[in-house]
Amino acid sequence: MKILQMSILLLVGFSQLFAATDSLYSKAGDLYELEEYENALTLYREIVTSGYEAADLYYNMGNAAFRSNSIGYSVLYYEKALKLDPVHHDAAHNLAYLSRYRVDAFEEVPEFFIRTWISAAVHALPERTWSILALFSFVLTLVWVLLYLYTKRMALKKTGFFAALMGLILFIFTLSSAIAGHRSIIHPDSAIIISPSVVVRSTPSESGNELFILHEGTKIRVNEEVTGWQNIRIIDGREGWIPAGDFENI
Repeated sequence: MKILQMSILLLVGFSQLFAATDSLYSKAGDLYELEEYENALTLYREIVTSGYEAADLYYNMGNAAFRSNSIGYSVLYYEKALKLDPVHHDAAHNLAYLSRYRVDAFEEVPEFFIRTWISAAVHALPERTWSILALFSFVLTLVWVLLYLYTKRMALKKTGFFAALMGLILFIFTLSSAIAGHRSIIHPDSAIIISPSVVVRSTPSESGNELFILHEGTKIRVNEEVTGWQNIRIIDGREGWIPAGDFENI
């Protein structure tokens, strides 16, 4: 009886949360239509703060930030949309369009080609899709294993063995991609500069030597953090330290 009561309370709580989220989402959309972009962005951020995330939500936030002349946040939100849904074409298109507004342009240091292929494969689909594919490939592998174990015909036995082997390889790949996608969401290793400009220093302090300057909208890779300073690396391989408040994780 207690379990039933708790289930009902949870259901009511989730229903109220979704209703509140829908209400804020509608209000934000109305404000956007009225060209009150900063107010719309404020409501969108309230939705995210409440615990709800979605690619379309971040896409709308990117649009509102761009209309508010906030290039750094616009890039950040489009990147977040693509992180949740790598095939979100509108977010990808707008992100490419924003490249003309960025000040910084660096030549990327090429990665080892196998690592590039693996990264491209992992980010080709959303984490949820990889999880579904992993479950499907596991079930399929189990079916082929059962066929191999219980069939008496040699031809079917060989088919079951090789199909199970291929299914196992597929399961390992899809499961690894799902885990990698989930890890990138929970523990982001990339960020966007949101301050108009930031000096990258050689040490985590204001007394460190000035190495170079980054501007809003630039994508960085974050490493270790030391007392409010973050070690970062840009695509051309250069590294340095910046204050933790000058960027936001994707």
